[in-house]
Amino acid sequence: MTSEGAYRKRVDEVLGRLDKGFENVDPDLAESDFSQGTLVITFKQAHKLILSAQAPLRQIWAAFRDRAWHFRLDSTSERWLDDRGQDVELFALVESLVREHAGVELRL
Repeated sequence: MTSEGAYRKRVDEVLGRLDKGFENVDPDLAESDFSQGTLVITFKQAHKLILSAQAPLRQIWAAFRDRAWHFRLDSTSERWLDDRGQDVELFALVESLVREHAGVELRL
């Protein structure tokens, strides 16, 4: 298992990369706020996508409206995949939700 320090560094890089993807997005459509290990993306309808580190499990959890995902780093592909085996990838999920709820194409 990855050490907690290595895990936290990796998660900060991932959430920072997601946050940076919103630099050129009109804040009236969607905006992000990355603070204390949690990234909150707020859409124009006031819906929030919340991504947070879950250190004991070495996961990133995502919640949006009535849905939740638990992402674990796949050591083979180096992708963050939902642990339910549905092949949902973290960056693809964020891109899809932003496209659907803000009408913006992100390239993460």
